[in-house]
Amino acid sequence: MMCRFMWAAPVRGGNGAVILHCYGSVGTLAIQPLQVGMNKTLLHHQARLHDSPPVAEIQAPRPMRDAAIALIIQGHTTFKLPAAAQSLFWDICDMYPAIPDKTRQMFSFPECTDGFMLQGMEYAKYTGDVDLCDRYCYWHKNRSLHANHVFSESHLYQSTSLYEQHVHAIADGILREIWQFFHAEEEINVRDSSYFQYCAYGNHQQIVDRYYLQGKHEDGHLITLIKPTRDGLVIFPRGEETPVHLHDDEIIIIIITGSLLTALSDGQIPPMYHAVQNSYMKIGRASLVYFVIPNLERPYRTLLGKKQVDLLKIANESHMAFGNTALA
Repeated sequence: MMCRFMWAAPVRGGNGAVILHCYGSVGTLAIQPLQVGMNKTLLHHQARLHDSPPVAEIQAPRPMRDAAIALIIQGHTTFKLPAAAQSLFWDICDMYPAIPDKTRQMFSFPECTDGFMLQGMEYAKYTGDVDLCDRYCYWHKNRSLHANHVFSESHLYQSTSLYEQHVHAIADGILREIWQFFHAEEEINVRDSSYFQYCAYGNHQQIVDRYYLQGKHEDGHLITLIKPTRDGLVIFPRGEETPVHLHDDEIIIIIITGSLLTALSDGQIPPMYHAVQNSYMKIGRASLVYFVIPNLERPYRTLLGKKQVDLLKIANESHMAFGNTALA
């Protein structure tokens, strides 16, 4: 169910923070009337600039605006995939297991975090534990490289490319809404710097003696779009482990914030930590993920304070902490 917000007048909390009441739901994460404390600098930012209405009058009539506001306030939201993307999602999940090992070996580019990569090539950002999943990555910017391989003519590759276009359009639209909220003059470009990743957790990987198949972490990007085939994803709003249950009848993805958005928002939008919990059952699990990263070849200033920020340094520190090579 898409998150909808009904704004009440701001209430000042005991610590001086301004509190808004937010009503809605995120997937099947039961969101009751929720009090969210935020720095009043952020809450009144839109009201101060360009004669914008006060916070209590801000409306969120469109799905992408709803999602943007939810990310700003609580660091997570949901979004319904269009019907074509829903079909592609299941196509990719059905076709991935049938790819021969030889094809996976030929279409593997670990030097640029692209193609098929086996378990053990990525590990937990903070603990060093190996992530118990195989990966299949796709970068839109590497299409010319892909064209040299027969796999690029396969149904799986074509479906991946089309699915990536859908999730990119969602991410791009939501980021534009966030930038409009902050009245940012510079546009954000993520087309050739973001990438798709299919995470495959095999049956045998679910029965190891580990509480998490992928440890608690934040991705180090702007936002991340995630759609798993089964339960297991947990997020940590306010530091509390919260299971994520997403309906399959209407393909709902969850979107969470990352530390690059934290840096650009002058620390006002914290990253959403998350993990993959072990079911301890012989049941395979997959997750389709879209990591949204800005163009790192240009300089950036923060959205509020207009301070210079080195996003390339922040992004590379995070990306390499997972065992990947530098982004740029």
